[in-house]
Amino acid sequence: MLAQQNTKWDKTVDVAVLGLGLAGAVGAITAHDAGVKVVVVEKQPADNHHTFSSMSGGSIMRPSTVEGGITYMEALCRVNDELSWTDSEVIRVWAEYAVENRDYVEKLGGKLRFMRRGAEHPELSGADLMEVWGYRGWGYRMMLFFGDQVKAREIEVLYSTPAKELITNLQGEVVGVLAEGKEGPIRIRATRGVLLCTGGFEFNEQMKLQYLRVYPSWFDGAGANTGDGIKMAMKIGADLWHMNCVSARFAAKFPEFPIPFKFDYGGKGWLYRQIHASDALEPAGFIFVDRYGRRFTRENIKLHGLYYELTAFDTHRLEYPRVPSYFIFDRKRMEEGPLAMTHSGPSGPHKLYVWSKDNRAELEKGWISEGRTVRELARKLGMSPGILDNTVRAWNKSCAQGKDARFGRSANQLVPIDSPPFYAIRLLPGGANTQGGPRRNSKAQIVDPDGEPIPGLYGAGECGSLYGMLYPVGGGNLAECIAFGRIAGENAAKERIKSI
Repeated sequence: MLAQQNTKWDKTVDVAVLGLGLAGAVGAITAHDAGVKVVVVEKQPADNHHTFSSMSGGSIMRPSTVEGGITYMEALCRVNDELSWTDSEVIRVWAEYAVENRDYVEKLGGKLRFMRRGAEHPELSGADLMEVWGYRGWGYRMMLFFGDQVKAREIEVLYSTPAKELITNLQGEVVGVLAEGKEGPIRIRATRGVLLCTGGFEFNEQMKLQYLRVYPSWFDGAGANTGDGIKMAMKIGADLWHMNCVSARFAAKFPEFPIPFKFDYGGKGWLYRQIHASDALEPAGFIFVDRYGRRFTRENIKLHGLYYELTAFDTHRLEYPRVPSYFIFDRKRMEEGPLAMTHSGPSGPHKLYVWSKDNRAELEKGWISEGRTVRELARKLGMSPGILDNTVRAWNKSCAQGKDARFGRSANQLVPIDSPPFYAIRLLPGGANTQGGPRRNSKAQIVDPDGEPIPGLYGAGECGSLYGMLYPVGGGNLAECIAFGRIAGENAAKERIKSI
């Protein structure tokens, strides 16, 4: 939308921040503390505000050194000697800011605990220099804290006010935003800049179909992320990057509930054991199988990259044989406690859904399939009884031998599936979030296809994340929200005032 000399502005500020997740909160706090007037424009209502950040596990990555962060990220993004997913200058400034993540949160008064050292891809240089810090109280408490920081500064937040369009002047500079308020359109003049912190496109079916590597894909955050900021930026000429990149593995989507679930597969803290490479024996056995009942991967998975294994397409059958896949387990896991994770996602602290302690309510809903024998379970899943039965028998034989010769599963996970009844949950590609969106430079400026900044437009968070195909480690996106929220807020606050 083009601004006119006679445009009637409903509100004038220095910086308008679109979206109140972690990136938006940090961007707003940073710009405000730099001495400029800020408004936050938030799509969700105040009494039902749950972002991807608040539904996350609250882990925040921090490189222990700047050089270590650069080394690891450059290795992660390198395709070959000439080609990288992300510009080296963007990686450098990310590392310079991300190394301060812990200090930044704690100086504000936030409470972090050290979780671990090491990254998701330990085979790459610099991986041993990555640290993960966890916010006490998970993502839920983390966002309550940052929301309080916004309130304490008396930064105005316009809830239930989705941004619709960026407003530019004749020179192509962003000078404001058109939003839809409770009583109609609102034109907000932003004299210095606009920060796009609107998240990804996890709940936009058409964008997922066109941009991601497999469809359907489901993500476990709130339903407000529909690619709004991406579309607004495209409309004024922004370049895009990382559009087919995700942080994801499996998700379980049930028709009766709008947000998918993720699971504590092995019971009693499976995710913790995965992250910390624990030697503790799994309390219950489980495997993943494709739609035909065959194992296809090592179940101690890379938590943010398994998704790409699910994208294999069979050109003869014209199908994705791993969509859907199935989580196969037995009575031992049913008796270990809730199958759904309770520290994040819809069954986490937000309590959008309270998963039953004995899993019986979900069994009655039909979310869990049950069979007295493996063959009976296979028939209920629509797969060959013989194939699934042979798969489970082969798994149990590996457990007895103490070695998974086919996929190399960790010894502590070699627990047989031998206690009837037997159960399954249908799984689809999905997980944490998309990464793609408007491309940004090292100053967090959104750029056009020639790499030239669009004046007055900045980006932070997963709306154009700097991460490419490979995700660095748990807490990577929250780390980026803090790092680039600060970068965007600082640079927008220093922008010259733009005329109409």
